[in-house]
Amino acid sequence: MRNPLIIMIITFFPIIFLSFTHKNKTIQTSKAADVNYIIPNDIQEIINNSCYGCHNNDSKSIKSKMKLNFDKLSTMKIGKRVGKLNKIHDVIEENEMPPKKFLKKYPDKSLSDEDGEKLASWAINMASQYINE
Repeated sequence: MRNPLIIMIITFFPIIFLSFTHKNKTIQTSKAADVNYIIPNDIQEIINNSCYGCHNNDSKSIKSKMKLNFDKLSTMKIGKRVGKLNKIHDVIEENEMPPKKFLKKYPDKSLSDEDGEKLASWAINMASQYINE
């Protein structure tokens, strides 16, 4: 009598356990996916003027598009996207982008203080929304 009971417990326990685990993972994933990746028009204009020329699929600078590619940002996994958004914030705050060498050749691509603050603020706010979900 004990053998069939033990066999039933051994057989069904992992199935029940895995079904609960799977449901929890689905709930966690859907919360993060609920945060929309949104670039407001004013931020998109800043990106287009000062960033997108080097950070896109068609860029000639392999290093630039490897570090950040705006064309791929919306399709990245949430954790990687948060990292990229935090990095955008950091390099803008440190005044590292656009690079000084680049700006000597293309001064019109410079970020004004106001545009830099807007872009950095958008990036950190988007990253925070993903983390808080």
